[in-house]
Amino acid sequence: MKIVVTTLEGMEEVCAAELAALHLQNIQLQKRSVACEGNWTQLYKCNYLLRTAIRVLVPIYGAEVTTQDEYYEAMRSIDWSRYISEGKTFAISAAVFSDIFTNSLFATYRVKDAILDQLRDEKGYRPNIDIDNPDIAINVHLNRETLSVSLDSTGRSLHLRGYKERAYKAPLNEVFAAGIIKLSGWDMKQPFYDPMCGSGTFTTEALMLAAKIPAGKFIESFCFQNWPEYEPDMWESVTKTADAEIQEPECEMYASDINSYAVRDLRKNLQRLSHKKHIQIKEQDFLEASGRSDVVLFLNPPYDQRVKVKNVTEFYRKIADALKTNWQGSTAWVLSGNAQAMKSFGLKYSAKISMDNGGIPTKLYKFEMYAGSKKSKYQNDEVS
Repeated sequence: MKIVVTTLEGMEEVCAAELAALHLQNIQLQKRSVACEGNWTQLYKCNYLLRTAIRVLVPIYGAEVTTQDEYYEAMRSIDWSRYISEGKTFAISAAVFSDIFTNSLFATYRVKDAILDQLRDEKGYRPNIDIDNPDIAINVHLNRETLSVSLDSTGRSLHLRGYKERAYKAPLNEVFAAGIIKLSGWDMKQPFYDPMCGSGTFTTEALMLAAKIPAGKFIESFCFQNWPEYEPDMWESVTKTADAEIQEPECEMYASDINSYAVRDLRKNLQRLSHKKHIQIKEQDFLEASGRSDVVLFLNPPYDQRVKVKNVTEFYRKIADALKTNWQGSTAWVLSGNAQAMKSFGLKYSAKISMDNGGIPTKLYKFEMYAGSKKSKYQNDEVS
């Protein structure tokens, strides 16, 4: 069975590595997705275990079309009764990169018309549309003249883990945060610190990773559970096997924020996670925090866009001063969408990765805070 796992831009290789760990075959990187082949058990595992997946799609049809009428006829040629039985609801998402349609919304309407016309004329029933919670989710992708149609086995996006009760200012996407942590190579043994935690996406994702809590643990349902091929016993086996791996984290974990509301939101968002008491949480200013030499820090400082900062350049310079003064011997990963402020950061990075954070071009920087003789190395170096 062919499977296409969608992900965020820049996370394709991380997602591919996750798929390889689940023993999927013929893994191929694509833009914002990874194609592979697997069986039904692996399809279930993809939805329950992948941390960098947005949706898990199963392609069912492909064609070349040049006009809107050809598009409609291609969609109508699919035997939709195989997928949408009487009494089931459905929804359609369409991504269009083609001159055939001026916008994706009209392309979606044409799919809806084709499905309803065929089922009414040939099968005698008319299913209802449910945009919020459909039984069957259909994914349509039109790139120039190439049409591909897939069943979405997921339903609601997998970044909606189900644990987040509150979202402080400009929260990170859960898939984005998990991908960054996995990109960092954190071994889940070295101490973890999220010093500007906000509502705690880095912290919660790190805890789930360290405790081996499945990414889909708190998701209530998936669309594949409404498919004719669904096997409840197989699904139960997948979830029970994964849940049996949940463990006490092996590392120290810390989180803090200068804002009391952020700390409150983090505590609220941790409520459903086992081992939440493993995380030591403080309300404190990172610039005044006493450091140590063996920690991996993940910082997502304000970019001065969604969250405004008075004199953002000076604020970033203070962050760098705190890192090189208090955290020698530790490693800091800094995510920022403010390139100008980072130019004055005052530290030399050992790695830099371009990313997209909710439409904001961002970069992920790695800073290794050398101690002793290498301390002076940072005094005049700047990020470029």
